[in-house]
Amino acid sequence: MHEPGQDPYAPLTPRSLKDEFIERFESLILSGRFSPGERVPSERDLGSMFGVSRPVVHEGLRALESRGLVTIESRRGVRVNDYRREGSIEMLLSILNYSGGKLSPELFDGVLEMRLLFESETARLAAARRTEAQLAAIEDIVRRESGLDSPQPQAVTAIDYEFHLAVAIASGNQIYPLLMNSFRRIYRNILDLFYSDPGVIPTVFALHGRLSAAIAARDQELAKGAMQEILAYGERNLRRILLH
Repeated sequence: MHEPGQDPYAPLTPRSLKDEFIERFESLILSGRFSPGERVPSERDLGSMFGVSRPVVHEGLRALESRGLVTIESRRGVRVNDYRREGSIEMLLSILNYSGGKLSPELFDGVLEMRLLFESETARLAAARRTEAQLAAIEDIVRRESGLDSPQPQAVTAIDYEFHLAVAIASGNQIYPLLMNSFRRIYRNILDLFYSDPGVIPTVFALHGRLSAAIAARDQELAKGAMQEILAYGERNLRRILLH
């Protein structure tokens, strides 16, 4: 996103030193080189360590503070936070970047629990609030799913994500699709793993059809139940796939 007053058509620039500093500093925290509560070297020393200027370090630390990784204390320096207590959604994305997109068992369970909590509600609200245009978008995805010929895992992942996002949009809650998009990379990593077994595809697509029909009928409880069945089926098979 460009800043106010900045020319949106200005030439693109290579990745900034600040971004490089942020990524490398995050890795020091996530690897345990800097522990929660520890104070980090001064901006001057960090600049020497990373070979960048103090303004780059300062801007990078401000960005890290906004993610909940550090706290900048006046006249006392910079303290490393316990990101579990103070981290934001951006912190989760940073963890995934550091781990190559692979979820720890704890994060894996957390994502599944989070999906069950809020996607059940998106389905219920979609049945209550969807517009005709939103219903048509959901039904179009279901039709395209049934028309996939020998679908490849990546294509199925893409259309599956599109279906869940369309349901979130149909909920009428503007926050739900933003949450979905915040977790896009996580979701797609999980879905790629899930669809490594093509045998699950027919059942998932059939369940999508049931959810679409419940939303069309404006049956809130049926829609909620259909989403819960989709997520339960996904969890059972993900755990089965992970055990192999």
